[in-house]
Amino acid sequence: MRLLKSIRNLLGNYQLKSGLYHYYRGESKQAIEFLTRVLQAPETPESDRRLAIYYLTQTHISAAEKFEEQSNLEAAVQGYRDALALTPEYPDIHFRMGALYARFGLSLEAIECFRRAVAINAGYLEARVQLAFLLLSTGQQDEATREFIAARDLAVRAVEEPFLKARQALSGGDTREAEEWMRETFLRRPESFAFHYRRALRFLIDGQLERAVEDFREASLFNPNFADVHNYIGVALGELERWVEAVAAFRKALLANPEYPFARLNLAFALAEAGQEKESIEELRGILALEPNNEPAIARLNELLSPRKEKERTRVQG
Repeated sequence: MRLLKSIRNLLGNYQLKSGLYHYYRGESKQAIEFLTRVLQAPETPESDRRLAIYYLTQTHISAAEKFEEQSNLEAAVQGYRDALALTPEYPDIHFRMGALYARFGLSLEAIECFRRAVAINAGYLEARVQLAFLLLSTGQQDEATREFIAARDLAVRAVEEPFLKARQALSGGDTREAEEWMRETFLRRPESFAFHYRRALRFLIDGQLERAVEDFREASLFNPNFADVHNYIGVALGELERWVEAVAAFRKALLANPEYPFARLNLAFALAEAGQEKESIEELRGILALEPNNEPAIARLNELLSPRKEKERTRVQG
């Protein structure tokens, strides 16, 4: 649920809506069929294509995870490969494949996957550490040493850079920002983050919104500058109709990643629900400047600019 339900309901593409419906029901086969049709249709607008690629990638990842739980190596690997065919520059999928191969003792295949993850994201500390240990276990000592040194440098930088930002914030009197950077410095734990993040996603899909918010917030303590977490917090809060809090979460997501289109669309809708219609209109116009065919944004903007809405705003202001 990267998008608020009110946005998903405004999607005009039947195939896309059906794909999302089956995805959230855990029906991978049907979701793949509908979402693939979206990508195959030449008239599909870019905003719908981006959504379809995201959800189709996630569908393949979810299917791979289920096969992995069943110890079905071949099917799990194929699921990850299908995801990579859509999003080849997604380092986490290469990392997952590497961890899967390593689990089954396929060290050479795992090494190759971890190398790809690092090639895409040179700062992927966990991938470098796993790669270094595998290189060491397979007798490639020189290369293992280089990877351990690189991992050490990344680990030091991961502490030093946010710590310096925290001190700058403290010097400027901004204790709230300083606290966020201190959390990034001392509390970031990839394993704990993954646990809470994945559990929160399950709660969100199952409709356990309060528990989803709680776990997403726990995840944010271990990786406070990950935009997706704050976006999901906003979605869960929005479904609970806690709109002021949702707006704050979406803004936080955009602070972490100003180019995050899903968070910006969510923010625009949340602002309207929170009674900040002027700000919502500005956000929607900004979205449409980049994506003229974004159907939910068009529908919401037309609603906000309708004569009825204008009368309501005038009455409130008067």
